[in-house]
Amino acid sequence: MSVEFKISADADEAAVRQVLEELDGRGLVADPMFPEQSRPALSRMFIIRAPGVQVDEIAQALEPFGADIEYVEGDVSRRTSDRGEGQR
Repeated sequence: MSVEFKISADADEAAVRQVLEELDGRGLVADPMFPEQSRPALSRMFIIRAPGVQVDEIAQALEPFGADIEYVEGDVSRRTSDRGEGQR
């Protein structure tokens, strides 16, 4: 399972480090979703990929950071359409 979260673009660099250190202290690695991006709106989006990781666990760990965390979400379940070729 994976969990995605975003640190606010308004959060300072110290807050970003604190969030990542908090997760690291729990044995979780948060990888940037867009590692080459310099714009905070994209560079502060992270994903945690670990067996058994739960959205609630991450949300609870990040709760003390308040408004510095924009969202925490888990895997999205998607289905393909049953429509055949040419049908609308």
